[in-house]
Amino acid sequence: MKFEYQQFSCNVDVFHRDLDVIVRFYDGSREPAEENIVNLVIADPGYGYLMLKYKGDAALLSGFLNESVFASDEMVEAAIDYIERLSPHSQSVYMPYHVSRFKPTSYVEYNGEY
Repeated sequence: MKFEYQQFSCNVDVFHRDLDVIVRFYDGSREPAEENIVNLVIADPGYGYLMLKYKGDAALLSGFLNESVFASDEMVEAAIDYIERLSPHSQSVYMPYHVSRFKPTSYVEYNGEY
């Protein structure tokens, strides 16, 4: 699946649990192929995640998106619209949201080499 906004496009993984939805935004060209996952591998965390979680007659939408990719409020709104379109139930519920934009500052990884 793809997320598109103006001239930008990226891959998405969509995960469902009951009515809840999680969307991961990422660059599919940076994903290692299965046969490459043996020793040295970089597990790219992608551009961020959004989660739509239903609570009774309401829903909460939250997540975090990389500010270097999702640089404008309009682009974040487009990502919110994207996840809402994936869930037909979102049209009829009260749904407050909070999406944080982040700048990566450091990381912890294990890549098979050490």
